[in-house]
Amino acid sequence: MACLVVAWAVVIVSSWAEIEFGGNWLARSGSLMVLLSVIANYTLLQDRDAYHSQKLRQHEEGDPTVDFSKIHPSRDHRYLETISQLSIVVGTVIWGYGDLVLLP
Repeated sequence: MACLVVAWAVVIVSSWAEIEFGGNWLARSGSLMVLLSVIANYTLLQDRDAYHSQKLRQHEEGDPTVDFSKIHPSRDHRYLETISQLSIVVGTVIWGYGDLVLLP
């Protein structure tokens, strides 16, 4: 997911900028990380909802092979959801305490 890559890239670049130039770049990047991770998580949840709707439609059409025990469309989807949720937590911690991490 592009949003997650951008979220982590913003934090890495902001950390570098704070080390090189000073300021509170890292703490400010936490808010962007949370925003982008929430967007990614929302998109992933929409994809999972569409997957469930498709399975319900197949079941209503009489397909006996529908497997309702599968929650996620794929293993990668499950991992991306977990990463996006962890990124929300990490971004919140960075947002709240990022100014204390890299002290001069």
